[in-house]
Amino acid sequence: MTWRRILIAAVALLAVAGVAGAVVVHRMSAGKLDHGTVFTVASGELAVKPGELFSVEVSAHRVTGQVWTVADPAPDPAAVQTVGDEYVKNVGLRDLVGATGSAGSGGRYYFVFRAGPNPGHATITLHDPHHAGRPGESDQGERHFTVDVR
Repeated sequence: MTWRRILIAAVALLAVAGVAGAVVVHRMSAGKLDHGTVFTVASGELAVKPGELFSVEVSAHRVTGQVWTVADPAPDPAAVQTVGDEYVKNVGLRDLVGATGSAGSGGRYYFVFRAGPNPGHATITLHDPHHAGRPGESDQGERHFTVDVR
């Protein structure tokens, strides 16, 4: 009978640890900003509604020098207002156990915008100087998005 209680207690403890671990991983990988509707395409046209909160997600590995920014000129503020941006690390097993010598598992940049109150168009250009101008990678250093507010 004692072994049965120990086994039940051990299973309960593992279940609580699993839930706690899931909460920690979620908090580490979710970011602080509300990203709204997330677009993950490399480039292209984005259709949004007036007043809609949306973001453009770009994968990156900051440790290796990938640092994305919104390029000049900024999007037309009558059609799209910039809300903010943030980098959210991917959380992999190596990150959780603190593996040394690892460059980590990269992450994602979120560039968050709010569509203007009226229909219109704007262009968003994201720039990564790490890839810009490299032979064979000239197009990888920029991503272009046409935002159609309708």
